Amino acid sequence: MSLLTVFLLLQGLLVVPVTSISEAVGYVGEDITLPFGANASLSLSVIEWSILSNNTLIATYRNGAIKLDRFHLYKGRLTLNAQTGDLTILNLSQKDAMEYTVRAEHASTEIQKKIRLAVKQRLQAPTIRVNYTTATETGCFLLLTCSSPDDGVGFFWKVQPHCWHSWNNTEGDPSQLVAYCNTQESVEFTCTSKRQKETMEAISTEFKIKCDGCRTEASTA
Repeated sequence: MSLLTVFLLLQGLLVVPVTSISEAVGYVGEDITLPFGANASLSLSVIEWSILSNNTLIATYRNGAIKLDRFHLYKGRLTLNAQTGDLTILNLSQKDAMEYTVRAEHASTEIQKKIRLAVKQRLQAPTIRVNYTTATETGCFLLLTCSSPDDGVGFFWKVQPHCWHSWNNTEGDPSQLVAYCNTQESVEFTCTSKRQKETMEAISTEFKIKCDGCRTEASTA
């Protein structure tokens, strides 16, 4: 039992210990809310959010007053909900990735929670380039490449409408697609980059070419 716990017990507070560390993921430049998740009817009397092993305070609620500018790295980037105890960090940076501790008091009970925040960079749109193209009597033959400024991504191609023949590699960067399209109409190529270790995050770029003379029509991210 820690000295702090003994002290709080002597003060008549029932301490609810931290049983686990929850995980949260945010993205550079975006905002994130770290939840304490108290019921608004509890009327919290004290809220303290801290970081580092020495429990450096970054946001507090005491005696009805919220104080947010306690630590220079978070100046102007925090909001604290005095009803729920939730802390919002604005404009995330990689430096915000760490473990956060929240301590709150309600009546004669003290509750503590820990949240480990990971900060990631969102995927950037891939770039499609035309490396080679030549018109045929019935359509066009072309070689496209797709590249990404991000590391550790795989590539996926989609051709609409479907060409007679197409081949692509998905592992290299840049990824290549070779296609022979037997049409005089527009063909749309979509390249999607996706993090190989994540299942949800992906971003696509579309490129349209008119096979009547292999003229580029548009390229949109």
